[in-house]
Amino acid sequence: MNGGTLSFSTDTLKFDTVFTSLGSVTRSFKIYNTNNKRVKINQIKLEKGSQSFFRMNIDGVPTKDITDIEIAPNDSIYVFVALTINPTNGNNPFIIEDKVLVNLNNNISTVPLEAYGQDAHFIRDSILKSQTWINDKPYVIIHSCLVDSAQVLTIQKGCRIYMHADSKMYVAGTLKVFGTKKDSVVFQGDRLDRDYFGYKDTPSEWGGFYFTQSSNQCNLNYCVIKNAGNSTGDGAFPAAIMVAPTPNLGGPIVEFNSCTIANSGGYGVLAFNTNLHFNNCLIHSCGLQNVLITEGGDYEFNYCTIANYGGYGLNHAQEPTAVFINYRELNDGSFVGNNLKLKCANTIIYGSLEDEVLFDKKTTWVYDVKMENCLLKRKTPIMSGLINEVNALAYNSDPQFVNYSKWDFHPKTTSPVKGAGVYLPLYPFDLDGNNRSTTAPSIGCYEVQ
Repeated sequence: MNGGTLSFSTDTLKFDTVFTSLGSVTRSFKIYNTNNKRVKINQIKLEKGSQSFFRMNIDGVPTKDITDIEIAPNDSIYVFVALTINPTNGNNPFIIEDKVLVNLNNNISTVPLEAYGQDAHFIRDSILKSQTWINDKPYVIIHSCLVDSAQVLTIQKGCRIYMHADSKMYVAGTLKVFGTKKDSVVFQGDRLDRDYFGYKDTPSEWGGFYFTQSSNQCNLNYCVIKNAGNSTGDGAFPAAIMVAPTPNLGGPIVEFNSCTIANSGGYGVLAFNTNLHFNNCLIHSCGLQNVLITEGGDYEFNYCTIANYGGYGLNHAQEPTAVFINYRELNDGSFVGNNLKLKCANTIIYGSLEDEVLFDKKTTWVYDVKMENCLLKRKTPIMSGLINEVNALAYNSDPQFVNYSKWDFHPKTTSPVKGAGVYLPLYPFDLDGNNRSTTAPSIGCYEVQ
């Protein structure tokens, strides 16, 4: 009786109602016995058991786990699934998921369950035309979204964007984010329930940003981009920020002002022959390089702190914090590349390894790298003449971060970065909004107070 196969009326049961008040929602699916003999299903249960938000009703029996269900030949049964949600409960996940497991003779079939757990703007697998997101309620991205070419997505201050595990934000047009020090814009995973388990910040919770070859004039101000670096199965490298090769349009394709990129399971910033500017930015705690510049391009880092000491789920044991090269090696051993122009001013590159920055070039392409008033962690000598260093601090001078294990990268008052910078009038304030010295500013994203 237990032999045979089953089929199902759906592959995923979705509760698409956007909850605006406390209420119950019920959906159903059918299990078909397509055989010419009776079958007995050993068990139907919810994968999360008693911890599940969902509940089932099978043959009139309320249950989360039922055994020995018979289906007549060429017949079917209904499985009703319900849940009750208070959408204003901030402790709920934004996306509530579980699975119905159906065991027939130790062959397990699954029907995923997916529902909304809080009231929010839900963006599902969408191509976005020009629009503005406002700070009225959170935005939740499911199965990624794409800012279409020649379109502009504007995100106002204070917005909170939560990304599902399989999601990236692809930008083929223009992204404008207008966060402020008081009301920054936060991009993070949607697993809010991790707070309950004590793992508030877990790397690789979502895919990150992917700026395509047609992206241009993007500007991100006071953004916090954390816990990204999931590859999402699209074939791209895992990174919080990935920028494809782009045409030389005479200015930055993306400009990051007072942004924090933290806790990526892969790269923090991965850029291929493009043009990026980073000003007053903190990039820290990534599974691979915090910054990998490859295949050339045009870049600036002003008043940035780039630091890596590893962390929860991150093993910073081999990869240096920052790599700046004008080439990329392909699988067949050949190289692609372009001219590289890089200027770093008043920037810290530091971490737990002996060598935290790598400079390298292929002579086929220009290598124009200037490090001005920077603090670098580097035990191995840099090849003579490879880069232009101006007013460099002694290698391995400890910047004396207050507590890097708690992500506090403010330098102590005794830090050698205090007063060691060159004044850059375009950036009079640090990441905290404090005034910088106009005569002897500190190196890094924070002015020593």
